[in-house]
Amino acid sequence: MDFWVLSRFDDVFEGYGDWKTYTSTNGISLSEVGDALSMIQMDPPQQVALRNLVSRAFTLRRIAEMEPRIRHLTGELLEALHDVRECDIIERFAALLPSNVICTMLGIPVEDHEQLRLLTEQILHRDPGTLTPPATSVDAATRVIEYFGSHVATKRKQPENDLVSALCAAELEGRLLDDAEILGFCFLLLSGGNETTEKLIANTLYLLARHPDQRRQVIEDPSLLPGAIEESLRLISPTQYMVRTTTRDVEKHGCILEKGKKVVLLIGAANRDDRKYSEPDRFDIRREMDRHLAFGYGTHFCLGASLARLESRVALEEIHLRLPAYDIDESGIEMVHAGNVAGMARLPIRFTPTPSSRI
Repeated sequence: MDFWVLSRFDDVFEGYGDWKTYTSTNGISLSEVGDALSMIQMDPPQQVALRNLVSRAFTLRRIAEMEPRIRHLTGELLEALHDVRECDIIERFAALLPSNVICTMLGIPVEDHEQLRLLTEQILHRDPGTLTPPATSVDAATRVIEYFGSHVATKRKQPENDLVSALCAAELEGRLLDDAEILGFCFLLLSGGNETTEKLIANTLYLLARHPDQRRQVIEDPSLLPGAIEESLRLISPTQYMVRTTTRDVEKHGCILEKGKKVVLLIGAANRDDRKYSEPDRFDIRREMDRHLAFGYGTHFCLGASLARLESRVALEEIHLRLPAYDIDESGIEMVHAGNVAGMARLPIRFTPTPSSRI
């Protein structure tokens, strides 16, 4: 497929930070070409200007204000599992929570949340052994674009207190955003807000189940959960790679990466680089680290990182409060087949609810 790979932490870190050498404008996945709707396939200054607009919805204060609603929704979803005793925790919980949260931010009616979640899954799916999107993926992308086209038109006429309405009213360099720019935001936030947070919640549950001593510590001291989430992000990064294209010849480790070549920034490997982390393949909720690259770095650092961390923390707090005695059915685990996104598509668990777990 004619691409280079950077896998060391320092090289991936540099690839993220040096956008003048490693451009995003030719796609961020091996199966993509340029001219996408999303700002994730732009470079500064255009990317920065658009990012600054949408970042107003993701300030630390705004995210913190969302916690009561996220906690209530988490409780409702877990309440529905009280008498089940075993289920696919992704299908019944981890996939539903982030989808509901991001759809609500976008002002999407509740009755459409599930439809858009399933379409997002179809968009990201790739058949094993090929990077060419299947017909179902192309059809799902078309349907999502059509949906958001209608949604944006509605919000222009009848604005409400949601992100799409705010974007319809926002100005960039003295002009209103056009439909394509708003659609790009919607598409990016829907896919980014659904799949990666879902994988983070499931991955962390899985890791804690595999390390019962550390799970016990988290149950006894929930203040350890943020550390567990960061270690989960490092060890099983939901986004395993990003692609850039060189804008000039680059010399790396005795090799010349020619101008115009695709370069894979291998996040999953960088986050396990033993030059950066001691015993990198070991799960340690008390690990001290200055950073990992699961959310990227620099101008393309994930806008929703704080929201993903909040959703995951609340989800795991409530699970360990209501369903602490859970174990994983390893034989039933299925992995997702996608592009950049990696993780489990199915995670069967068995559990015993606590007597006080009802809402």
